[in-house]
Amino acid sequence: MGGANGKGKKKSSRDGKPGGKNANYKKTMKGGGGGGGGGNSANGTTKSSAASTLETRIESALTHISYDRIEQGLTELKDICKKNPTNVDALETYAYALAEYGDQEEALDALRDAAKANPDSGYEKFMYLGQLLDDGKAATACTKKGLDLLEEQIKKGDAAVADRHCSACCALAEQILGCRDEDGMDGDNTVDEETAKAVEELLKRAQQSDRDSAEPLQVLACLRNEQGKKDEALKHLKESIAKWRKPVQLVQETKKEREIYERMRPAPGSKDYVSSSEEDEERDDDEDEYLPRFQDYDVSFEFRFETAKLLLEIDTSAALAIEILEELLEERDGIVDVWYLLAYAHYGANELDDSLEIIEIGEKLAAKSKDTGVLQEEEAEGALMNFAELKHVIEEVKKECDEQVK
Repeated sequence: MGGANGKGKKKSSRDGKPGGKNANYKKTMKGGGGGGGGGNSANGTTKSSAASTLETRIESALTHISYDRIEQGLTELKDICKKNPTNVDALETYAYALAEYGDQEEALDALRDAAKANPDSGYEKFMYLGQLLDDGKAATACTKKGLDLLEEQIKKGDAAVADRHCSACCALAEQILGCRDEDGMDGDNTVDEETAKAVEELLKRAQQSDRDSAEPLQVLACLRNEQGKKDEALKHLKESIAKWRKPVQLVQETKKEREIYERMRPAPGSKDYVSSSEEDEERDDDEDEYLPRFQDYDVSFEFRFETAKLLLEIDTSAALAIEILEELLEERDGIVDVWYLLAYAHYGANELDDSLEIIEIGEKLAAKSKDTGVLQEEEAEGALMNFAELKHVIEEVKKECDEQVK
């Protein structure tokens, strides 16, 4: 198990993994007017017309993507880039779309092309490179470059990107921890003081950007966990969870609804009449049975998945992790990783039969995902192997328990 350490790669929504349509890859055309002050200039009019046509084509491609016509949209963007190989907006838009929906290697090539064409602005391409590169140190360098460019935009008064600063700081902090994991391949995997200081400084900047965000506290929990401070890690993780997982009432009765109810209720003395005081007593009796409902989260599916994963590392109880994972499956029940983690959580809670049932569901889903191409063969085989190993461990535990009973 691993916490959010920045090593996970973004998958497209077509892979049956979290990610995709909410990404902010759509670009705004710059300098489309052309022509300076000469409104009657033929050259200026031509440039303006060309820019307008290009913008319309890009918008058309993005519309295809937004309506799940992914291949059509990507093909259109690729064609635009071939015909406009030096246009930064076209290159960046195509790169961001590929990063969200296309092949990872193609996305990396497109992102590198965009970075070469426009190295001094456009933080998004560097953040994407930081997500997709396999080399931890190169990925960290790209994320740092992206954060630097983002902060430059904010300093210049670009308020539209200010809300992304917190997440960018957290992403870099996670990757610094991830690089430390790579450096510790010789067995010494402790967090040195310099690394801890760099991570803590980034998380302070993140919290200053967005005091309501749950991300900095989750990354801080990861850091404390890596430092071996389990109690502190759990404390910070629960603080993070409290920021996004809040109970809401199942039904909130309005004044008008109450008035309608009062008019329709049986008259005093009739067979079905119940006094208001008796109703209140019934509500009090039922209070112990009331379970709060959680909904409309401000954090992503992936964030909640990482939260559950970290909970299983540091919490002695698996109950909260199980609740979060079950909620995730209510939203999307076709993600193999969530089924595996739920099976693991039930195993940790010593609910062995439940775990075996979940493994069976997960194995069927992994096999189906392989056949339908939702998962690549290597990914599906890896998932099936994980399920088989966990199943073997559980069966051995059950066997030992049966022998002890005898």
